[in-house]
Amino acid sequence: MRAAGPARWLGRRGVRIAAGVLLGTVLLLWVADLVARRAAEKLVAQALQEQTGTLEEPVVTVRGPLFLPQVLRGRYDDVELSMEGVTSGPLRIASVDARLEDVYLSFHDLLRGDADRMLITGTEAEAFLGYDDLSRYLDLTGRSLSLDAADPGELRVVGSADVLGRTVEASADVDIGADDGALVVEPRGLGGIPGISGVSELLLGERFTFRVPLDPLPFAQRITGIEPTDTGVLVDVAGEWVLIEP
Repeated sequence: MRAAGPARWLGRRGVRIAAGVLLGTVLLLWVADLVARRAAEKLVAQALQEQTGTLEEPVVTVRGPLFLPQVLRGRYDDVELSMEGVTSGPLRIASVDARLEDVYLSFHDLLRGDADRMLITGTEAEAFLGYDDLSRYLDLTGRSLSLDAADPGELRVVGSADVLGRTVEASADVDIGADDGALVVEPRGLGGIPGISGVSELLLGERFTFRVPLDPLPFAQRITGIEPTDTGVLVDVAGEWVLIEP
């Protein structure tokens, strides 16, 4: 009966050791998961920054309770990101919030901290284009026009254009739509301008019609929604099987 005391003590000590080992293993896995998650987020952010030309690194968050399995298979199920100041040529997009589905990034690229390529099976994003940036785009592409809000949910173009050797100042309420991944702005009508009618009015309408390609966004294969606001235009975009090659 006296031997039961040491045996019970050894048994309890064994339980404590096993519990300590289990807790240590869980903590190591948690730390490894966290470190790998941050490394993947950093690598995705760098690849997108190089592709889109943002001055500030995008904010990237990889979702999912368990991350190491995603690392080992080289596929991240759900990635959220936000970017500011996305530029390409004359166009600047003020901000982008996106959700990326099934992002393929190899384990080898993650280990060496450099991505040769990144494949995204599905993307959904909301881009905001300020009227000041859109007007700057028009100026840099040779159009003496500016775009601004009119009535709630409406847009107006103001500016000048050369028509048959004459410079005409005009303004027009416009419709905004989408065609092949670009914004398309067209005037509803330009009537009531002194000395303008017939062919001159048609030519002026052409001068006030323009496209804005969303080239800065690598995952904007198609436009799914457009909403004018007081300060700019919100554009919903989507894409499938998008390849990012920094």
